Amino acid sequence: MDKELKSLTDGLGESTIKSYEGSYKRLRKVLELTDKRKPIRKLDLKIILEKIDEIKNPSTRHSVMVITKKIFPYNDDNKELYDPIDERIKKDKRELQVAKNGSLDKELPSYKEIESAIKRETDPRKYITSFIMFRINTRNQDIALIDLHKEPKDEYDKERNHLILDGNKVIFLRNKYKTFKKYGVKKNTIVVKKFIDMVKKLLGDKDNMKLFSRKNGEKITESSIASYLKKYIVLGMNEGKIIKAVLKHAADGEKSYEKIRKISNNRGTTTQVLLSEYDISNVEEPSEIIKNKKKEKKD
Repeated sequence: MDKELKSLTDGLGESTIKSYEGSYKRLRKVLELTDKRKPIRKLDLKIILEKIDEIKNPSTRHSVMVITKKIFPYNDDNKELYDPIDERIKKDKRELQVAKNGSLDKELPSYKEIESAIKRETDPRKYITSFIMFRINTRNQDIALIDLHKEPKDEYDKERNHLILDGNKVIFLRNKYKTFKKYGVKKNTIVVKKFIDMVKKLLGDKDNMKLFSRKNGEKITESSIASYLKKYIVLGMNEGKIIKAVLKHAADGEKSYEKIRKISNNRGTTTQVLLSEYDISNVEEPSEIIKNKKKEKKD
């Protein structure tokens, strides 16, 4: 068991390893595989998929399917086994997401309410965290790994992200975020006066400092980032709720596609993922059927 699990998680990040470990153990439980010496790869794929298909929760089904495909890679020889179950998981996950989004739409603060709360915020860390998450659409990790700098330098730690005071602006440089390997270094220039003032206030007389760190000075562990940052986000929100509110605002306004593309670029996420996972106004799967347009009502 340990050997098989290690082969699945070698080279992965801390949070991904933890996620894979949980899914791997769930899969073994579903398969009633209690003998720790016996690896999953010794079982018949057809039987494994039949067991997975019986799982009621589509999110659980999806998570154990990810592990299954790591052990038995998808190919032309097994696609007929995988495809029907993949389609059912996709359909059921979508229905679950629609239900969650419909409920969230009723309780989520509006874009304007979040924006106003940030403008009123007086705590530097809470302001900086909320501003970046709201205006630059980042994930938790992007913020947890920020270093602040009083002035530009020749080189910056490539394992960290950076807020750099540069005259009447702040440069936000990102080297570490979820999709870095696909999109590379990201750079935003922030010219909002209050943001600049908050960075200066937090730095005080220091030349450099971490935005967040543990008591021993070490970085926040990936597994605790979300809970750690929550107290530094306005209105008791979190990363997921912030991006959903921002997307709802973008979808409701003019030039919505242009705004969504900007969010996609900032976050390092495809528009397809944004709209399927986070857009609370997108409550139905787009139809592939082309119909006649409804006739306009006559007066």
